[in-house]
Amino acid sequence: MKPFWDTDRESEETFKKINEKGIAKAEKKLGVTLPNTYKKLILEQNGGYTLHNAFPTDQPNGWAEDHVSFDHLRGIAKGEGIMDSDYLIEEWELPEGLVLICGDGHTWIALDYRDTKEHPPVHYFDLEYETDFKLADSFDELIAGHYTAEDSEEDGMSDEEWQAEYEKQNPPLSKEEVKDILKTRDPEALHKIVFFHLDQIDDIKWFFSEVETFMNSIQDENMLVTAGWAISTILTLNDVVVKQNDDIFQRARRFAEQLNQSKIEEMHEIAFNISLWLEFDLEEQ
Repeated sequence: MKPFWDTDRESEETFKKINEKGIAKAEKKLGVTLPNTYKKLILEQNGGYTLHNAFPTDQPNGWAEDHVSFDHLRGIAKGEGIMDSDYLIEEWELPEGLVLICGDGHTWIALDYRDTKEHPPVHYFDLEYETDFKLADSFDELIAGHYTAEDSEEDGMSDEEWQAEYEKQNPPLSKEEVKDILKTRDPEALHKIVFFHLDQIDDIKWFFSEVETFMNSIQDENMLVTAGWAISTILTLNDVVVKQNDDIFQRARRFAEQLNQSKIEEMHEIAFNISLWLEFDLEEQ
């Protein structure tokens, strides 16, 4: 297989490495068989920027007359990964039965499972132009035709500049700031607790305890989900350390199993995300 990933560019869409067991769990959750070549690429690197940035087409679209943008591939994860497909389909009013592998909200490249559960064709969706057309008969064809369009527009910001701007807008939080957000119960501020500054495993334990206590004291479904995702994010971003500490690992497992029993559907997604990255099985629901 020819080189595919641009390993010199950092991306927020590059997730923790995943193994074959994790891929199998994702396929079961999605209810489809992912293309073998996609799975091989994801075993190399779980999402991120690609060496090339386009795929040719004779169908004019909002991007160009002769190609569409294909500069990244979504990995297997929630939050900018393919496990967000159902949510994004609803959010952007796309057809059901897609697995979104590249896109920015207004244009999407998707594995099209509308008429199959395996060996899907690849479709392109341009919401502004209200178009849905087939790009390739298979994922392998998509990869084979991947090339660099020299006239593709750049956003003018380097990865380092983008990261600096992101950190400026989302500065790390102290324990006191996290406590204040939980105390005020401001739903608009609650999502910011994921920016808690971690130095060691005790910080993870502290964060876990504070947010769990908060979740046990509220009834609001949206706030419960936001808090649940915050714990999931902290655990999965620190999965190596968590798996080395049996106390917090077992606690995370019990937390996921409890969420998996919830009547709130999105709690099951949070439970799955935790089990995926910490590599344990959840009981069937």
